[in-house]
Amino acid sequence: MKIIMKRGYCPKCLEELGVLNSPDQLRVLEAQGKFPRRVAPLMWDADEVDDWLERFTGIRPQRPVCDC
Repeated sequence: MKIIMKRGYCPKCLEELGVLNSPDQLRVLEAQGKFPRRVAPLMWDADEVDDWLERFTGIRPQRPVCDC
């Protein structure tokens, strides 16, 4: 059985991308359907976040420099 690991963004990665909301605020937005879903308690699906940012800015974001 294969385990597929999804790439994720931690709060530090999101801050580098310009998303300055706290993790608690992001959970509220996620529950309202206004922000991509989490894949772990403090990790958001990177592909969904990239798509979300591209929709609002018109530019595909570069990967942040982070060791998460």
